[in-house]
Amino acid sequence: MCSIAPKHALVVGNGERPSAELFAELMVGRPLLLCADGGANTVADLGAMPDIVVGDLDSVSDSVRGHLAPANIVRIDADNTGNDLQKVLHYARQAGVESATLTGVTGGRSDHLLWNLSLLKVFAGDMALRIVDDYCEIRLVGDMLRFRAVLGQKISLSPLAGAVGGIETRGLKFALCGEALELGVRDGISNEVVDNPVEVRVQTGDLLLIVQREGQVGPVEWESRFF
Repeated sequence: MCSIAPKHALVVGNGERPSAELFAELMVGRPLLLCADGGANTVADLGAMPDIVVGDLDSVSDSVRGHLAPANIVRIDADNTGNDLQKVLHYARQAGVESATLTGVTGGRSDHLLWNLSLLKVFAGDMALRIVDDYCEIRLVGDMLRFRAVLGQKISLSPLAGAVGGIETRGLKFALCGEALELGVRDGISNEVVDNPVEVRVQTGDLLLIVQREGQVGPVEWESRFF
């Protein structure tokens, strides 16, 4: 681990594994590599070793554990106060991380996915966060997000919980002008980029922006001081 406070971290969970191509993309610039317990197995299989593993190590294989020095392990006993990803983010916050990309946190465990999405809100005041897998990228809008993307790029807007009001969009096929989205009432699924830059603004509530990565011709360019 670096002796100076890291600015950006890649956090790997024990969910669906990122492809080798995606992992290589997320490792550009060599961020601090943090693993939530069994995420260390994923990282090892992809040819790397974590800087820090956080958890009770009940999912880490013996071979991977044998390559980890005590200084690389933050052991936290299992309890019902939160999952391993939450514990990793607590560690990242204490370590001075300002932004983090979360991967390996989606997949078959829908219960974990729902909890992991909520963490985008829980830690929003401490770190800029995004969830990335081979299918999409998910961010919490906050007050506003602005980005450039390939025309035709599919994006969705989904309330995290409850109603989201005063939504205004620019650059999308189905524009919203001070309107509201609410789970089970009105959705913002499968919109499309028609102009750049795309801008999404929110007055009240917590809105998730989901950008599909499948078939993407070029990378999304986020206007952000982090990533």
